[in-house]
Amino acid sequence: MIKTQIQLEEWQYRAAKNESARTSRSLSDLVREGLTSVLQKSRHQPRQTLESLAGKYGPQSTDDLKPHDQAWADSIR
Repeated sequence: MIKTQIQLEEWQYRAAKNESARTSRSLSDLVREGLTSVLQKSRHQPRQTLESLAGKYGPQSTDDLKPHDQAWADSIR
């Protein structure tokens, strides 16, 4: 195994510690299980190529944007 450090939001840490105590499992075990779940799920989802997305979305109206959002939208067009 490789030792690493992660940073969690405070609520994530508290909830994970509670789950750890409730299930008599280590925090590391819970993190590994969660990461394994995410990685297995993403492995089974085919990735779309950029070419397959070309032309899928058209320009949208920016009339309802706030001024700062309008300026951003204009800058990327």
